[in-house]
Amino acid sequence: MMKSRTNLTGALALAAALGAIVLTSAAPARADDEDQARKACRQIAKGRDWKGIDADVRKESGNRIVVTMTGERKGQDRDRRCVYNTKTNEAKFDDQ
Repeated sequence: MMKSRTNLTGALALAAALGAIVLTSAAPARADDEDQARKACRQIAKGRDWKGIDADVRKESGNRIVVTMTGERKGQDRDRRCVYNTKTNEAKFDDQ
């Protein structure tokens, strides 16, 4: 009876440890990609003299992250879609 309880406790501890490893290793990579996408797209907007830049980030299928950029340039409101490729680490506005 004692041996089966020990095996069950060991199995539960192993499952919990594996679950923690999966959760902690998966989350930061995605957050880093989204942060890089936001930074790259902001850089493009700043290069075009945008002011008051805001970025809405969403993951798209595959290796693409879409950043919807809003801001102002020469007194006019601007909205552009920026696509970031996680494999090449390159961003570009749709109008490029």
